[in-house]
Amino acid sequence: MSRHRTPRRRLFQRRRDDLIERSFRPCPACSTDVHVFADVCRHCGGELELRAS
Repeated sequence: MSRHRTPRRRLFQRRRDDLIERSFRPCPACSTDVHVFADVCRHCGGELELRAS
């Protein structure tokens, strides 16, 4: 005997995460995304300036 299948509904919908997007900025030397608190780019080794917003 098979059970009646009903479509599953998600309780919590996935949304774009603004916090993650705000946690990264582009490196001025190589344009790779780096964390906002980083002082050196891991990709090119360039110095990054901390900015207050």
